[in-house]
Amino acid sequence: MFRRCLDVGSRARYATLARVFQRDILSWWLRPAFLRSWGPRKPALFAGPWLGEFGWELLNWQPFLRWLAPRYSEVIVSCRSGVEALYADFAHRFVVHDVRGTSETNAMRDVSNQGELDRVLGLIPAHADHLPRVGWQPERRKRFVVYGRADEAVNVDVLFHPRGRAFAEGRNWGASKWAEVVAELARKGLRVGCIGLRDATVEVPGEFVDYRDLPLARTMDLIASARLVVGPSSGPMHLASLCRTPHVVWADRGRYARGQTSRQRYEIHWNPHRTPAYVIDDEGFDPSTQTVVQATERALQRLDHGTP
Repeated sequence: MFRRCLDVGSRARYATLARVFQRDILSWWLRPAFLRSWGPRKPALFAGPWLGEFGWELLNWQPFLRWLAPRYSEVIVSCRSGVEALYADFAHRFVVHDVRGTSETNAMRDVSNQGELDRVLGLIPAHADHLPRVGWQPERRKRFVVYGRADEAVNVDVLFHPRGRAFAEGRNWGASKWAEVVAELARKGLRVGCIGLRDATVEVPGEFVDYRDLPLARTMDLIASARLVVGPSSGPMHLASLCRTPHVVWADRGRYARGQTSRQRYEIHWNPHRTPAYVIDDEGFDPSTQTVVQATERALQRLDHGTP
């Protein structure tokens, strides 16, 4: 009877709220008892192994663990080698893993070395609660810090991330396009550098400083020192947001987890520090080089004039 009294728009909003309520209540009942305020809790927390995508690790997993950490006398984080810097301010020790497969959002499919996963799970101490992974978490259950320290010795204007992951490879930009953009930025007198991992980036010809494969802590310092980061939607672009470094990022207009578009994520939902994000989404994951160069120039001009 109540729903019959609503107009079409109100019924649609009611249905959406009902779905959200049902989903969140269900996830609340399924969560481990130690995550409930009155549930029993052990002295330590064993978090991981984290197997999902880097972006989800940055914006959902590590801030949730930081929120949980004060409840425990010891926090043990299981993560990939090299990313310990994300947790250094609250983790007491690490269990590094090399579980291989295809990371997607907050999970991994097609694990190719199950023995490594079994090894890590066998290291969970008896005095620790085990949190294997979590889905989306509301902002009230996240605590963020600013990553990276600006280094005056770093002489770079623009850092670019030439995504080259095999997963969703349609999001990768071609090496020739990158070379054209890098050359154009250099002609304009800008100092350009490249970040990322060699096995997950495109090999780009041209004159620039290659900062790939550096320790994550050093990469975060580089990002914090740059004026701008440029690239397609990827984990390092979200890292730029957490380093409070403005970024030009391109993506499509599709809706992803929780119905959010990439623009909404970069500008609002996954931007806790309100870092300036210049989103290109009218040409999908394959914008023209002219579009990217012009967006980069406009972003730098706006930043120079103090109008992000």
